[in-house]
Amino acid sequence: LKEKDILVLPLDLADTSSHDIATKTVLQEFGRIDILVNNGGIVHASLFENTNLDVFKVLIEVNYFGTVSLTKCVLPHMMERKQGKIVVMNSLVGIVPNPLCSGYIASKFALRGFVGALRTELFDYPGIRLSTICPGHVHSNIFQNFITGEFTKTRLPEIPLFMMETSRCVQLILVSLANDLEEVWIANQPVLLRAYVWQYVPFRDWTSRMLWKIYIESSRYNMVC
Repeated sequence: LKEKDILVLPLDLADTSSHDIATKTVLQEFGRIDILVNNGGIVHASLFENTNLDVFKVLIEVNYFGTVSLTKCVLPHMMERKQGKIVVMNSLVGIVPNPLCSGYIASKFALRGFVGALRTELFDYPGIRLSTICPGHVHSNIFQNFITGEFTKTRLPEIPLFMMETSRCVQLILVSLANDLEEVWIANQPVLLRAYVWQYVPFRDWTSRMLWKIYIESSRYNMVC
């Protein structure tokens, strides 16, 4: 790539009024948009009972409405060309719920439903591909910027997260996109195994409750310390 092939635009996902302007700027610079990767998001770590309602609003605005807004800006251009790729970075917690992040999980469940519904509406546009990527725990700055129920930073509960290296996750994402996979789950073991157990094995509640108890007890201990 050369410098003329790169354009960096600051973007606030919560400011949906800026998304159309950014889309038009990219189209003016390059003439087309081949792929949209919705990768921005924030996360919180707090029990539902301790979480301010404003936290839920921000999580939905950024994680859900931000993606919907950008997709709505870019999609008409792709429909006109009858080709393109839209990628939504979801999360394994959009498949398998965990305690301490009910607002974040709600936004991810909403994204999964949105992509599924949009895919049915684009059946006349086989050249437009939608992909939902659901990573588990990955080394990233998102874990340094958790917010609590009152918009203050918190530290992660001291429990094993089996984080995947960022480079490995990126490699798997690129492979999935090259093969036009509709939904991909990416995680180290035993996180990935737990996701399959939750999805397909009837005794999933029993296996998950033990982990949920560890999460909640560890969180309450950290709040006291």
